[in-house]
Amino acid sequence: MVRAVKGVANHTPLGKVVFYSYQYMFRPMDLAFLVQCVTDTAHLPGAILELGCAGGHTSVFLNKHLDDLGGNRTYFAIDTFAGFTPEDVDVEIGRGKNVEDFDQTFRTYRREWYERTMKLNGVTRVTAIESDVNIFDFSRFDDISFCLIDFDLYRPVKKALEEVIPRMAKGGIIVIDDCVDLNKFDGAYQAYMEIAEKIGVPSEIHHKLGVLRF
Repeated sequence: MVRAVKGVANHTPLGKVVFYSYQYMFRPMDLAFLVQCVTDTAHLPGAILELGCAGGHTSVFLNKHLDDLGGNRTYFAIDTFAGFTPEDVDVEIGRGKNVEDFDQTFRTYRREWYERTMKLNGVTRVTAIESDVNIFDFSRFDDISFCLIDFDLYRPVKKALEEVIPRMAKGGIIVIDDCVDLNKFDGAYQAYMEIAEKIGVPSEIHHKLGVLRF
């Protein structure tokens, strides 16, 4: 039966669903770096935060690595699950960006679909929170061991950094995606550079990942 379905799919658009395609928004070198950061912070008991998680592919990948590492760290994924907010897009327009670059991006996600993905992959430690990071109350968190920020745009990345930095454990690591200047998502780069200068640490960028170590 499976062979028959794949035979049909091979000659139709259904092939895009049936056959494997690389769906991570990170390159292998980026995933390898994230895995190393999770490993380097394994001695810290505090929670892991993934701020901006889209469909959950990276969440599954990192949680499978956490299974291999062992330990009891909790994992929180925070996202609007509805794409960029109008307020965040307005800031990008003010930065000279085209609204069409952001209007429909990431709008095809839902929290319940993310949670379903976790369940299908046997991931049980993740708590998914549907919220705009600009108004989210981070007071529940303390001594965060690792935080991945993947909001792409200036306003949410800066707000996330301002909230998370005071709550990081000694030895903890923050990684910010899209830290590349002069591209569509260079708001993340600008926010990272401003915060790094503000707290007095040198910038550290691996491939497209900005890093803050504590």
